[in-house]
Amino acid sequence: MVFLCAATSAVFAQKTLTGKVTGAADGAPLPGVNVTVPGTASGASTDTKGNYTLSLPPGAKSVLFSFIGYEPQTVTIGEQTVINVSLAAATKGLGEVVVVGYGVQSRRDVTGTIASVKGSDIKNLPVSDAAQAIQGRVTGVDIVRSDAAPGSTPSIRIRGTGTINNSDPLIIIDGVPAGGLADVSPNDIASMEILKDASSSAIYGTRAANGVVIITTKRGNYGEKLKASVNFYRGVSNTARYIPLLTAPDLVKLKQERYTNDGVPIEPIWQDPYYATQRTDWQKALFGSGDITNADVSLRGGNSSSNYMLSAGYYNENGIITNSYFKRYSVRINSEHKLGKRLKVGENLQLTYKQNSGPDTYSSQTGLIFSALRFNPAIPVHNPDGSWGTSKASNELGDINNPVYTAETTDTWTKNYRMLASVYAELEIMDGLTLRANYGFDGSMVNQFNFAPKVLDQTRARDHAELFNRSESYNNQLSEIFLTYNKVLANVHHLTVTGGYSQQTFNGSWNQTERWGFNDESKDQLVLSNGNDIHDAKGNYFNANAIASGFIRGFYGFKDKYLLTVTFRADGSSRFAPDQRWGYFPAFSAGWRISDESFFKDNVKAVSNLKITGGWGQLGNQNVTEFQYLAQINKDRRYNFGETSYTGIWNSRLANPDITWEKAEMTNISLEAGFFQDKLTTTITWFNKNTNDMLVPAPEMDLHGTSAIPDRNLGQLNNKGWEIEVGYQGGNDKFHYNVSANASFIKNEVTKLYDPSSYIGSTPYGRQGQEISRTYVGQPLASYYGWKTDGIYQTADEINNDPNISKDPNKANIQPGDVRFLDTNGDNIVNDKDRVNLGSPNPKMVYGIQASAGYKGFDLSLSFAGVSGVKLYNADKMQGMDPNYPYNLYADALNRWHGAGTSNSVPRMTLGNANQNNRTSDRFVESGDYFSLRNASLGYTIPSKVWGRSGISDIHVYVAAQNLFMLTNYSGLTPQLGYSGSSDGSKGTSDGNRQRGVDVAAYPQARTFTFGATLNF
Repeated sequence: MVFLCAATSAVFAQKTLTGKVTGAADGAPLPGVNVTVPGTASGASTDTKGNYTLSLPPGAKSVLFSFIGYEPQTVTIGEQTVINVSLAAATKGLGEVVVVGYGVQSRRDVTGTIASVKGSDIKNLPVSDAAQAIQGRVTGVDIVRSDAAPGSTPSIRIRGTGTINNSDPLIIIDGVPAGGLADVSPNDIASMEILKDASSSAIYGTRAANGVVIITTKRGNYGEKLKASVNFYRGVSNTARYIPLLTAPDLVKLKQERYTNDGVPIEPIWQDPYYATQRTDWQKALFGSGDITNADVSLRGGNSSSNYMLSAGYYNENGIITNSYFKRYSVRINSEHKLGKRLKVGENLQLTYKQNSGPDTYSSQTGLIFSALRFNPAIPVHNPDGSWGTSKASNELGDINNPVYTAETTDTWTKNYRMLASVYAELEIMDGLTLRANYGFDGSMVNQFNFAPKVLDQTRARDHAELFNRSESYNNQLSEIFLTYNKVLANVHHLTVTGGYSQQTFNGSWNQTERWGFNDESKDQLVLSNGNDIHDAKGNYFNANAIASGFIRGFYGFKDKYLLTVTFRADGSSRFAPDQRWGYFPAFSAGWRISDESFFKDNVKAVSNLKITGGWGQLGNQNVTEFQYLAQINKDRRYNFGETSYTGIWNSRLANPDITWEKAEMTNISLEAGFFQDKLTTTITWFNKNTNDMLVPAPEMDLHGTSAIPDRNLGQLNNKGWEIEVGYQGGNDKFHYNVSANASFIKNEVTKLYDPSSYIGSTPYGRQGQEISRTYVGQPLASYYGWKTDGIYQTADEINNDPNISKDPNKANIQPGDVRFLDTNGDNIVNDKDRVNLGSPNPKMVYGIQASAGYKGFDLSLSFAGVSGVKLYNADKMQGMDPNYPYNLYADALNRWHGAGTSNSVPRMTLGNANQNNRTSDRFVESGDYFSLRNASLGYTIPSKVWGRSGISDIHVYVAAQNLFMLTNYSGLTPQLGYSGSSDGSKGTSDGNRQRGVDVAAYPQARTFTFGATLNF
């Protein structure tokens, strides 16, 4: 009996299984992996070192290892008591690990709003900047380009425009805050994380008010054999559309009509048959074919103690306009090394050389595309004797130069040498506790060259050559140290705490020189020493500034269902006065994974994931003009005392000792859902963002003089809306497909300025000096501002009986064929007081659709993007329809009024301007809605067995296109309009966010076709 009992006990004794779980890619331990026995309640989780202990129930035959972001693995137990497994990263689903500030986090545990874009999704797109590649891919993110010249940098807006000042997000590249994205080859990017809400962004404090974009570049893996990849693509580009203009015979017809309507003699040149003969389509003469070439190579691998990745890239884009180009050479080295069991060190090094050249396409005096749209079509590009065509024959032909001559004789470029580097050390002090120290360096040297030759045979002559050189050097250095504690307690409490200190300093200098008069204009003689006269020579230091910060973030998860994240950062900035430097930025968010509740998962089988999250926080924006708390003193001011002139100093800017950073406060709530094992997923988010203490220019009452007025923290701005994402992935091993769509709905409104009637204006545009945009309380930023119209006066009786102008002193000057402007304030006079809001340049909806499929080695990818509910102001058309000027006109001018009933939309031809028919009005406000196929690619992977070459694992060949088609009713070159200038005024105005969506005939978007191949070894 004793023997029988012992045998029975042995049979039914509980067996214990132990082991370790690591990642297949790098061999690193995986904490939090679920280890379960299928069909039973038995389970365990791995600790921070990847170890587990599992008590097996009687009859257990297999064990399942599962972890979010990795492929599940089932192992047969048999007689084993120790089972070690390596999990491979999942290629689909919601479970990826995402990069957050100062660490990574499982997507499953994220309580903030973070969007991720994989490097594989944007690889080999024919773009110079990764920002262009994500248009339409991320909800709540709007990508706009002020122009499409090669190398131009797009503007990124996350959840709307958050301030009238600089609204660019903070860019983090491999842990270093580092300006823009143009230096990073898209093919080097492993992932992009966009931190959109306060909870996820608050760890970056004063610079996170406009969102954060985190770039992580590719790395090698521990234990990975050497792998190499070579990629090459080449393509061509051309103009997507042209603007219909008058031909020479029609232009002469309308020019003559002006004189006839006004009852004055026709100028002889418009009776000369030479100018009634069409010779040149200046748009087609200026816009040619561009080309694009990209080549890159990468090596990666590792052993048990080190990993590495080396890459080199070349990108060269020649634009559709002569002498517009962008080229980039880049080298990257990333590596990491284990020094013993607890210490790791690593580095990321990026070296970049860029050179670009782009024409002026903003000026309404000399802008290149402006000139092509205005230049007389009877003038040839070249005369029969080979000389350049010119408008010098008469003032009636205008004061602009041959645009092809300008493009081909332009010699201007900018070169940029940049190093972005970081080194780090990470020490595991004890189980779950690590200490990490980072040092980052971002340094650039910039050289600018601009040569303007002597011009004698064009209307805008120059009797001397001019050479301009500018050199800049600047750097910022980052030092950080922080602790991270990560622990899973009793298999139900997950705690992660990160806290540390960060400091960053910014320094630089510049100098520029300009000399006039070069006897020899040969290219090899264009150096400053060969100039005859020094026109300008100056230089200085850039304003040095620094940021010091302390931060802490805690995450707590209970049973992997109830989640809480709390963040706090204190920032001090030298941009502000000592008693205004420190700001404190708290944030929190919480989440509830409803789908893990037993009452839910036992009863709702179709829903595989359901999580609700919400958060609140405060963020800062210190990216404003620095040191406005000090009065600025400039030298070399001339003063006259009697008849004697003296040189002295002057107070060029007043001081505001109370100035401090702008603050943003954001609240958001999200619902995430997955259906049918996450084949169908959706996320819906509501957000509300208030920008407080917005810095605005605030002139004081009764203040006179020429000194600049500092900004004051007086404004408030609100952005609120919804974000919706939905995606479906399906298929099998032979055929698989993914379809996703996203849309964001944003309302932008200024809620406070100096007083309810105050406004912030934009720089007047065009030769008419027209004011186009104003920012008022209760309206969106940069709304269009002008007169409303109601057709064209057809007869004198309509003018006499129009109540809008019954008391207007200008009534006698209005004639049939003039525009009927509306009296909006009821005083029966049309004047400046009748200007009103004409529409918003901020889209109500930004959306995108992505689709991809694969079948037996073939792959197809489509990316669509669009906007809706947006208005654009066609300022170029405002000038291009004005017969007062001696230029060519838009073809719409043929639809002009030339008798009662002939037109109710285009006014008469006249030399006069008594009614100001082409003033800023709703005549030039158009819908900017569009839907475009941004990117499309079709590829095929040739396996090694077909290729028949040893050492090559596969060859992928592909064809791709960008801007393949666009559906829009907008009449300009492109509806993808950004801002009317850069923040420093280097292109266009310095209005920044004060004017958006105004068409000034900037460099247009091009359609691009490429062919390429990737070889993997």
